[in-house]
Amino acid sequence: MAQILRYPKASIGKNDDFFQIDVVEYKQPGLTAGTVGLNALRTTDQALQGSVPISTILLPMPQSVSDSNSANWGENTLNAALAAGLIAGQGVIEGADPFSAAVKSGAEIFKKFESAFTQGTGQKVTSTIFSKLAIQALTGQDANINGLISRTTGSVVNQNVEMLFQGVNIRTAFQFTFDLIPRSQPEADEIKRIIKTFKREMTPRRTGSGSGGGFFVKSPNVFKIQYRTGSRPHPFLNKFKPCALTNMSVNYTGSGQYASFTDATPVHMILTLQFQELSPIYAEDYQSITEGVGY
Repeated sequence: MAQILRYPKASIGKNDDFFQIDVVEYKQPGLTAGTVGLNALRTTDQALQGSVPISTILLPMPQSVSDSNSANWGENTLNAALAAGLIAGQGVIEGADPFSAAVKSGAEIFKKFESAFTQGTGQKVTSTIFSKLAIQALTGQDANINGLISRTTGSVVNQNVEMLFQGVNIRTAFQFTFDLIPRSQPEADEIKRIIKTFKREMTPRRTGSGSGGGFFVKSPNVFKIQYRTGSRPHPFLNKFKPCALTNMSVNYTGSGQYASFTDATPVHMILTLQFQELSPIYAEDYQSITEGVGY
């Protein structure tokens, strides 16, 4: 049975809000047995489903409760000539005779842009391009073509800037701060065990005494964290995926100066924990959530 540590050492009512931290053994994502291709990969939270807690730590609600979600979008540029080339390239690849299709596509692209490069500003751009080649041939220096076009025509090639999705990302770390003020000897002992447990479980382990002992280092244990109300998950606040404890600090002079009880236990400590989720959030993760704000 998992060890349960609790501060403060008081009974929890059915409407009391608190913060629960379960320590579980880390399991690498690996591959899904019996599958190949794109579906062979699985996330860490899938690997940890059903894990039995090693320890459970119950703490009061942290001083600051907030969440933050982000999406990874970034600028991307594509001018008309490259877009036409891309479309033509797709036609070449899909065609039955790639060589003939390439020649035909090249001719069609030139025809589309013939007027743009032989009249007005386009003619100056064409002249500037050949001037760049001449400069490079004579001096061996590669002039900046965009700068030359801007100097000679006062224009630049329209790059059609768009914001495009760049891929998934993992949410920024969550930081929680707790005031620990022991009011009795049992509570002082419990605080000591809580601090020691966090320090031990976030620390990597040697792999054993076999032939590879000491050569490899095993991943630290990880944490499942959640806001709770009584015996159920909190009905409003955000949820978390399994996390690594990436940083922990304890201020043993929480009141600004050192003071201790007769057994040397500090009278006021501030515990700060920083957790980082192990997997990104996907829209499908919300399908099974029936209450609250989700992740």
